[in-house]
Amino acid sequence: MPQRRPGPPRMHRRRAEPFPDLDPADLDRVRAALRAADPDGRLAPLGLRHLVIGADALPRLSDVVAAVARSPRVVLVHDATPMRRGTGNLKPDVARLLAARFPLEVAVIGRGRAEIHGDEQDLAQATAAVEGAGCAVALGSGTTTDLCKEATRLAGGVPLVVVQTAASVNAFADDLAVLVRAGTKRTTPSRWADALLIDLQVLADAPPAMTLAGFGDLMAVWTAPADWSLASRLGMDDAYHPAPVAMLVEPARAMLAVAPGLAARQPEALDRLARLLTLSGVAMGVARTTAPLSGTEHLISHLIDMAAIGAGRPTALHGAQVGVCAVVAAAAWQVFLDEFDPAQADLERAFPDEAAMEPVVRGVFASTDADGRAEDECWNDFRRKLRRWQAARPSLEVFLSAWPRHRDALAAMTLPPERLADALRSAGAPVRFSELAPPVPAEVARWALGCGHLMRNRFTLLDLLDALGRWDERGVARVLDRARAAGGGL
Repeated sequence: MPQRRPGPPRMHRRRAEPFPDLDPADLDRVRAALRAADPDGRLAPLGLRHLVIGADALPRLSDVVAAVARSPRVVLVHDATPMRRGTGNLKPDVARLLAARFPLEVAVIGRGRAEIHGDEQDLAQATAAVEGAGCAVALGSGTTTDLCKEATRLAGGVPLVVVQTAASVNAFADDLAVLVRAGTKRTTPSRWADALLIDLQVLADAPPAMTLAGFGDLMAVWTAPADWSLASRLGMDDAYHPAPVAMLVEPARAMLAVAPGLAARQPEALDRLARLLTLSGVAMGVARTTAPLSGTEHLISHLIDMAAIGAGRPTALHGAQVGVCAVVAAAAWQVFLDEFDPAQADLERAFPDEAAMEPVVRGVFASTDADGRAEDECWNDFRRKLRRWQAARPSLEVFLSAWPRHRDALAAMTLPPERLADALRSAGAPVRFSELAPPVPAEVARWALGCGHLMRNRFTLLDLLDALGRWDERGVARVLDRARAAGGGL
């Protein structure tokens, strides 16, 4: 009897049911909805215990800390960047609020440095600061939050309360940490905060560019899930689950419609953005991976950051850069879905061996650091992906034989780049690499787009394009032309 070809994973044979309109502040309802969408129990439990969001949430901080602390000693962790709430100076005001009730220590991470990157030095400082604390309070950016997640985990699970200071990223609400390891940005499992406090007045007083960065970060809803689904269809990711994607689609679509409200600084638009960012963080946490919101667009952004840090240049706001990269990623999906002909696929060249790829990967990253650590890190991560890909030929053959069905399913998970560019523009956010602060040089953007798939062990559209012989200089130029026609790109 001939062997039966493996079919696509069963999870793709049924569509995820639409989620109810979830308010992340109602954690019990969020948990119930996730349980209903996950009868097999494949998703991780939602570990966040308390979530307070509102226009006057900050005065409740002491009560939240008291609810989770295991001893009176509280350590407040933040960086050196000044922040405001109304007419007050936020960081000293929070310190006074906590000191009125608890023995308080304040740890300033990266004092004397222009910015913190979440590297080994920052993590060591944060870990030493929270050691033995009854509770740590993280006050600041997504990087500060990720440092405190990992530092409190390393220090034996010190209770952690996160005070979000801008609607800039979704890192506040997940259990992952994006940190710099060996000169390379890496996302690693960490821990949930015990409590998250989101004061909408604090968010409103943050620099407008940070709010727009949060909106840019959400553009990944229309590109990353397609990458995740593609990886699953090709046998390259076993973690795909439709529920974390389904819980974001309708809120994200509604967010596109109110984008002009962000430009006008309308409180209702900021409230919606903050709640959707929180929900997206929860989606990544329960999925046990950033893949629901991190695909091609994040790979491009990470390489741009690596190039900047390696050259001693400042980096743009993460979410703002991701928004620009998402327009380009959407263009890549559009070109692929419109133009790909499976009859022209050359499977004989689609599965290169390690000997052929190692000098390619090392050559790409050799210039990003002085000691070769980033080069080694990227090659070791890419090699794991390559080894799995070399066994994926049967899955690729099945995928190509059923291309119309897969094309339609993937197209339903993406939006045309015009939709993303128009939404970013109407919110007042950057749409082109040249509009970022600081601007990304065109040659760096081309390099990052062309080489993004070589950075880590995550399969995306760029990997498939490269395997199919469609990701050379002409392929990169074709995508950038499509992004330019949509109003984005260089």
